[in-house]
Amino acid sequence: MNEVLGRVLTVDGSQITASLDSEPGELSSVRVGAMVSISGPVGEVVGTVSAVRLEPGSPTGRVLVVDLLGEIFRAEYGGSHFLRGVSNHPAPGTPVICASNADLETVYIPQSRSSIQVGTLYNDSTQPAFLMVNELLAKHFALLGATGAGKSCALTLILSAMLDKHPNAHVILLDPHNEYPQAFPDIAESVNSDNLQLPFWLFDFEEACRVLIRGGTNQEQESQAMILKDVITAARMEYAKGQQLPFSITVDTPIPYLTADLINILNQRMGKLDKPDSAAPYLRLKTRFESLRNDPRFKFMFTDTFDAPDRLSEVVGRLLRIPVRGKPLTIVDLSGMPGEIVDVVVSLLCRVLFDFAVWSERDRMPPVLLVCEEAHRYIPEDERVGFSATQRAITRLAKEGRKYGVSLALISQRPSELSAHALSQCGTIFAMRMGNELDQEIVSKVIPFAARGMLNALAGLPTQQAIVSGEGVPLTMRLRFSDLPEVRRPRSLSAEFSQAWQRDSVDAEFRDEAVWRWRLQSRQAEQPH
Repeated sequence: MNEVLGRVLTVDGSQITASLDSEPGELSSVRVGAMVSISGPVGEVVGTVSAVRLEPGSPTGRVLVVDLLGEIFRAEYGGSHFLRGVSNHPAPGTPVICASNADLETVYIPQSRSSIQVGTLYNDSTQPAFLMVNELLAKHFALLGATGAGKSCALTLILSAMLDKHPNAHVILLDPHNEYPQAFPDIAESVNSDNLQLPFWLFDFEEACRVLIRGGTNQEQESQAMILKDVITAARMEYAKGQQLPFSITVDTPIPYLTADLINILNQRMGKLDKPDSAAPYLRLKTRFESLRNDPRFKFMFTDTFDAPDRLSEVVGRLLRIPVRGKPLTIVDLSGMPGEIVDVVVSLLCRVLFDFAVWSERDRMPPVLLVCEEAHRYIPEDERVGFSATQRAITRLAKEGRKYGVSLALISQRPSELSAHALSQCGTIFAMRMGNELDQEIVSKVIPFAARGMLNALAGLPTQQAIVSGEGVPLTMRLRFSDLPEVRRPRSLSAEFSQAWQRDSVDAEFRDEAVWRWRLQSRQAEQPH
């Protein structure tokens, strides 16, 4: 028989208070996070204990505060089902009892065949914690928590469970620190600045300006932008000369062009000028362009072997895994790319994904999941920070992506610096440990009111635990993620200083090799113009 904890004292919307009838220590289930059950007028109301406190005015001097989460309805044939929300509140005086194992299974084990297990309830290791894949991805999700809380391992676990069950998925993971290739050694296509092909002609006008126009006054930058728009449009038209195209060519039409043609057109325009002073913006663009072409770090944009041919379909196919060919995950390693253009590359990838989804046959377009690590870098709350085109591209995916089968996962250790608009589009929130009060406040705004009692534990959540709320779980829960084998963990663990400093394990050869690799990928600083 289930333990009786006490009786309902007050009912207040989504919460009740109940007397705690027994002495402290007599009941094993009197703990924050425990699930309880109260008989209602129709079914059984279930909730979680959010507080246990002394209250002199109560009959026993001690009360439970319970957040009401939903109702269990029993069928005549013996089955039962759970519905979120409470429409039939219990009456004062009703006994509050511990939820049975059958109740926990009814609430937390979904009937959906798409469900995946990622851990257990934090206070009961015998009760599995499931995510419902369709609901999780249909309305985006966010994984939030401080550095060291276990976000990378949690993400690896979620993706691994998804891909094990759905081997023909299409997932793109933006990896800013090269953490994930070792976590998915057999099922991921890892692309980086050495093997990625993003020809410069694929960048739209705004992205091209971000790459090529640097320094100078606003007036000088505007002058360069006008010139660049002219020469890019002319270069696209030059490449398409003689082709019978059913559309007109603009600066953003994804028609290839030769970088050599771009330089030639730039020289031609510059040669027609009457005044030498007017050539300054042309020279700035030409110098910057040639500097990038000669920089080995930018070879993924300017390698001659893919400069001209129209390989847009190949680029899209590789990124989106169409066809899958046994590797449903593309890991885009951004760590080796020049810092000043990483946001431009992210903008391009998001724009290409969205445009391809929009213009594909709706019935044949496979759903795609885009995972954006360190999302606050690309869609910050302060719109003055970062690259506006990147912000627009990701925000557009958040707002409209689901219409075209594109789901978004935002991963961030600083929710307070992440766009609130984009975060509000996420139907499921994974909240891991976070000590910053601003971050906690942001999370509290996107968690349902009835579950906010759990958020009091955010600052002290152990590593590997999370509070999960939203469409992707049957009910708001606090879970412990399963353990990952060490060989499958992403490279995000902090250095073991005390162990590493016990021996002198590095030498001059290691130092010289590091300097050589550093120098190989570097270039001389550009002279100011």
